Amino acid sequence: MNETEQRQRCVVKYQTASYSGEEVVYCNENDENELIIAKCKKQLSRDLPLPYGSQSFRIIEREDYFGV
Repeated sequence: MNETEQRQRCVVKYQTASYSGEEVVYCNENDENELIIAKCKKQLSRDLPLPYGSQSFRIIEREDYFGV
């Protein structure tokens, strides 16, 4: 990460087969939406495999993050 790049906190709303919810993803301000959604999928698949079928991911919130 570049020293001048701002970290951001994103909330991604997802629907995969019968599972739905919201996931928080941390990113850099210049990250494209596709990268953020890919990070979300990776985070979700750590807990359990994502089911096959229709999937929908949408970023519903994106804000600067000043945490650690």
